[in-house]
Amino acid sequence: MAIPAWIELKRGIVREILESNEGGTAIVRLDIHHPCKLAVVYVPLTGWVGVGDEVLVNTTACSLGLGTGGYHFVVCNLNGKDNAFVSKGHGMKLKYTPLQMQLLLSEEEESPHHAHYSQPIDFRGKLVYVGELHSMLSPLCAYLKYFSGGNISIAYVMTDHGALPISFSRNVDLLKKKGLLDVTVTTGNAFGGDYECVNIYTALKAALNVANCDVAIVAMGPGILGTGTKFGFSGLELGLYVNLVAALGGSTVYIPRLGFGDTRERHIGISHHSITVLKDIIQYPIPLVLPLMDRPKLLRVVKQLKDSQLLAKHRTIFLSGRDIRDALEHYGLAPTTMGRGIDEEPYFFYALGAAARYGLTEVLKI
Repeated sequence: MAIPAWIELKRGIVREILESNEGGTAIVRLDIHHPCKLAVVYVPLTGWVGVGDEVLVNTTACSLGLGTGGYHFVVCNLNGKDNAFVSKGHGMKLKYTPLQMQLLLSEEEESPHHAHYSQPIDFRGKLVYVGELHSMLSPLCAYLKYFSGGNISIAYVMTDHGALPISFSRNVDLLKKKGLLDVTVTTGNAFGGDYECVNIYTALKAALNVANCDVAIVAMGPGILGTGTKFGFSGLELGLYVNLVAALGGSTVYIPRLGFGDTRERHIGISHHSITVLKDIIQYPIPLVLPLMDRPKLLRVVKQLKDSQLLAKHRTIFLSGRDIRDALEHYGLAPTTMGRGIDEEPYFFYALGAAARYGLTEVLKI
């Protein structure tokens, strides 16, 4: 009996190298029998590719019309030679798949940081932000750096419920180059961070105590999975991380997904994803920081909070957040969320400004 394939594979010829970054990710243009002609190459996984090389490409997502940004992914270079590596440890990511890789995990005995992981996380003087979307990272970093005068250090903990290679994120690359992000930590099967960690606990330990950052921002990589059901979305994991930090006595701010430009009713105001996390997953009262809004939008959001019993569960705080525009302009950033910028979806960004302002003044005392 034939076994159905889970992935679609096609051969293509590399015709042009369009871009590459220091993290070992390249974008190439292919001659391939598919409407999409662009592909991502993760050089540490596949080896380098050159113009004229024949490559095997995973075309599944583009054939399904999924939100990968219109890219295929190169599986291997069919013209490549044997590839050797130098072992540094025994940790593996993407385990038991054809692309499983060996990385030195920060917790391993061979790691210079090994001794740190026998001690619990020290949250004193630290702040953990938890955000549902990867697009929250750039505005949040910009505000925190700008309004602290650059006097705080920031770590990004990338979970493995979105893109797994951190080098896929143009946001991370840009933030690092501008000095707005100090440390990256990849946890679970996500990979490519400054620190490679086994789980969320040790990832927070790496961010806050090993790298000694003042702030850790926990969010998945690019790409969020939703199924149109209450609990079937990848961002649900973030509520579990809020519980972890709160249970251990740390200061944490969960940033809800707020906006009014989406065509889908369930994502207008506070997204139903965020309401589910705040109501059903997070088990501890936390500060729920929201931006000041005009009256019609405010009434809609307050009704959502009342209907979900969230006003009684969490301490709701309204702050302006509009000055996030100053931070973005200062650093020359024009981030988008779901393809919409600050002029199209202002309250998404004002929510980030309000959360950042609260953290700086009330937790970090800056």
